Amino acid sequence: MNQIIYNITIGVSAEVRDQWLQYMREVQIPRVLKTGLFTSARLLRVHAFEQDALTYSVQYLAENRGCYEEYQKEFAPAIDSEYRHAFGQNATSFATILEVLDSMTMN
Repeated sequence: MNQIIYNITIGVSAEVRDQWLQYMREVQIPRVLKTGLFTSARLLRVHAFEQDALTYSVQYLAENRGCYEEYQKEFAPAIDSEYRHAFGQNATSFATILEVLDSMTMN
């Protein structure tokens, strides 16, 4: 089975941006990684055509689809509930699953 990237794209309101970034770095991402189901995470800023948009992407790498599914079943409900309680409509998101077909690097 191929590796999976669990990608969450988030639109964050300017009023909570700094608080949201701190929460992601200090609480959310470490908590997801502590489940042991993802091998790494990346926090990215999305630069879209709308200049005023504050859009981010969080990507978690899993060794296979089974790791992602276990996360969704065992951990996501509690983690997502706490996140929604903290930010509500100030940080709206949608998730996608990316299957890694090839990975290349420049030597």
